[in-house]
Amino acid sequence: MKSKDEQNNPTRRALVLIDFQKDFIEPLGRMPVDQGQVAAVLQSARQAIGHAQQAGDLVVAIGNEYRPHDYLMNLLRRNASIAGSPGARWIRDLPLDGIPYFPKWASSAFVNSDFDRWLQAQNVRTLRLAGLQAKACVTATAKDAMQRGYAVEVLDDAIACVSDRSRARALARLERRGVRRIKAAA
Repeated sequence: MKSKDEQNNPTRRALVLIDFQKDFIEPLGRMPVDQGQVAAVLQSARQAIGHAQQAGDLVVAIGNEYRPHDYLMNLLRRNASIAGSPGARWIRDLPLDGIPYFPKWASSAFVNSDFDRWLQAQNVRTLRLAGLQAKACVTATAKDAMQRGYAVEVLDDAIACVSDRSRARALARLERRGVRRIKAAA
């Protein structure tokens, strides 16, 4: 039996869109994913947004906005997605259209404490992840979410990486850690 608080504030699920930005998805971006994955990932992400909205789930976007004065890390990241740069812009193929957006300046979305506070305020208990890159930001966000007690699902067909092999390995590692792998249509 649910408590009165649970009845008044039911738990929710959120679709988290990670790093759908120019520098990571466009062929001339500074750190692009495998271009063979892009069309299918975008189609699956759009489908996931539609399903989430139909199901009454929340949708939230997270984007890298690396700090300009972080010279060493920016050099290592090939100056990708520096705050205010054209490469940090969210792509037009997946418009935000009122979706809440939280910037981050490290791999995990949880580096921005406003993101976690927003999830808690919305009573989110399950995160469904879609985005880039499987071996980096998706993995870091999934790990941090699990450490904070969230259930985590990854939408296999809405996740991209630098290669098919890298993507498959990262998703397999996440599954071994307890992340549930599903399709965007689920």
